[in-house]
Amino acid sequence: MKPTHKQQNDYLSRELIPGVAFAHNSFVAIVAGEHAGKSGSLISIEGLGNDPMYMVELESGTDALIAQSCLRVPDA
Repeated sequence: MKPTHKQQNDYLSRELIPGVAFAHNSFVAIVAGEHAGKSGSLISIEGLGNDPMYMVELESGTDALIAQSCLRVPDA
């Protein structure tokens, strides 16, 4: 389900959205899928539901649509 305009704004303002585990601008590691092994920063929420979708700006500078289940906070 596509987020509403309000939900998109809430995400950008770092407001809590039920089911959304990662905040805007969080740095994440991609642990599964086509981009596994890469890292990047979350720039937007693109889908809500059982497995929310995020637009991730990869360290290479390209953007990728990644499911929440494929993301983790990297080890410090």
